[in-house]
Amino acid sequence: MNKVDLDLLVDIAQEVEGQDAVDWGRLSMGKEQAYKMVATSILEMFDKSEYTYDDKVIIMSTITKLTVENMLLSLKVLTLESRDS
Repeated sequence: MNKVDLDLLVDIAQEVEGQDAVDWGRLSMGKEQAYKMVATSILEMFDKSEYTYDDKVIIMSTITKLTVENMLLSLKVLTLESRDS
């Protein structure tokens, strides 16, 4: 399996984020720095040539956890925005 390029991973993740924009002005780090920091961590954990069953379970459970967290945070933002309206 080919190694995943950090910049490619960051570019694709940012493209997806563009559909659900984040207010980066409220954070102490910039968008590029945040994406590179997280992508570097992901590459260190998951960029392998072969995956065991346990590796696949860890990858899928991580994606599931992050997706659920994102959904809950999105719902919280919508609830707060509707209160402010």
